[in-house]
Amino acid sequence: MPQAIPIIPGPQVVPSAVCFKCQVCCRFPEQDSFLRPYLTEDEIRQAVTHGIPSSSLPDHRGSQIEVVRHPTDEGFLCPAFDPITQHCHIYEVRPLDCQLYPFALMWNAQHDWVVLGWDTLCPFLLEQADGDRPLTGGAPPTTMLTLPKALMEQAQRVATYLESDNVLNALAGHPRLVTPFQPDVVVLQTLDRLTATLRSSNMRDTR
Repeated sequence: MPQAIPIIPGPQVVPSAVCFKCQVCCRFPEQDSFLRPYLTEDEIRQAVTHGIPSSSLPDHRGSQIEVVRHPTDEGFLCPAFDPITQHCHIYEVRPLDCQLYPFALMWNAQHDWVVLGWDTLCPFLLEQADGDRPLTGGAPPTTMLTLPKALMEQAQRVATYLESDNVLNALAGHPRLVTPFQPDVVVLQTLDRLTATLRSSNMRDTR
């Protein structure tokens, strides 16, 4: 049975005051968006205990959450998200998929290496990034956008965490936590141990 995934170490990347004003996280343009959070078996139990309907997670062995239609606007919302207060009902037990953001765990474009990157759709990180010219046509090359030292240090802590033994074992049991390639994500580094683990297990399932 896959192990429970420990909490990511280090500070929250995006300040709460910024999160509460953001119009990006927890919202999805399509009902079947591949970016919907994936929850492991243990995370599903915790989410249901904290009030998420079990019907929102169709496979209790591990599942992407079923989003709901926005009550007053276009698109869809995570059922744990309150669009009025901008708060998450399960924040204290939010799954790894949500803890990671605005960092992203994904396969590269060739689908042969697992990489860690940061999402240029996050307004906070985009403001923090040092770029020579504005974004056009999706994420620019990494040479154009550089995160501040503190954020790069947190990214390294996250990478080390993801390649720790306990987390590797959990990810091997839930390979769908690694998303397909996202063109808006700036790649920071490859995750060699995780790539080797998924290769050896022949686990390259995608969402």
